[in-house]
Amino acid sequence: MGVQAAFAAAAVEGKLALGPVGAGGEGIEPLALAMARMTGAALVFQVFMRAAGRLRPLPWVDHARIGALSVLGIVLNQTLYLVGLRITTAFAAALLGATIPVFTAAVAIVLRVERADVRTWIGLTLAFAGVLWLTGIGSIDVGALVIALNCLSYSLYIVLSKPVIERLGAATLVTWLFTWGAIILAPLGGVPLVSGATHWSARGWLLVAFFVAVPTIFAYFANAWALARTSPTVVTIYIYLQPVLAALLQWLQLGVPLTSRAVVATAFILGGVAVVTMRRSMRVKI
Repeated sequence: MGVQAAFAAAAVEGKLALGPVGAGGEGIEPLALAMARMTGAALVFQVFMRAAGRLRPLPWVDHARIGALSVLGIVLNQTLYLVGLRITTAFAAALLGATIPVFTAAVAIVLRVERADVRTWIGLTLAFAGVLWLTGIGSIDVGALVIALNCLSYSLYIVLSKPVIERLGAATLVTWLFTWGAIILAPLGGVPLVSGATHWSARGWLLVAFFVAVPTIFAYFANAWALARTSPTVVTIYIYLQPVLAALLQWLQLGVPLTSRAVVATAFILGGVAVVTMRRSMRVKI
């Protein structure tokens, strides 16, 4: 539950950080914010794990696996999210985040980790109809489409990372995920971060610190901890809270109400998520 509250807050605070200065935002570049999140989290986790004596050496084959997972769960996930959030609404970003259980179920089925049943297909159909309606049929919401790709990337990470988390532990995996993420993104995000940081206001720095601490360090560690103890689909059940909290914060902080299009999309997406995540049983292939 705390993870979803963190991500919901990130959608609204992200609009304040990324929005143009003339419109009340801080004008922070998406790549700069993504680089700050990865670098800050990598430093915190490395220092903590080394001080606690818990960061054991890993063979290069494990680093290669973690690097690949980092591309999906950190680099693409965070960068696509921030790029999309900059040009769509906070509620749309949070609502599309609710499709992660559906994408996760679809990926698990394709990779033969889980078996599908009729309820799964009904849920997938409802949720994807909602995504299509929200992202646009005649007029496409490019930001929402980018965030949908972000959700697919994160779902791939959730399914593929489970055996690695179980073997290495959540703390070790998350530490190296962010370390490799910072290294991989550095050629693209390093310059915007260094050049932009000198112009950030005090509020801008607070928003960046919030992103590093709450929806990054706390949320990723808590999510990995939960994933090590349950199935990939169950981990995402509490995602129902994300659009609800984001809608409330968007109204309170940004003064942006929900549109009829968003309400219809919400009904389809959350209906689909309910069918997928609340089905009576899921047969997992060993």
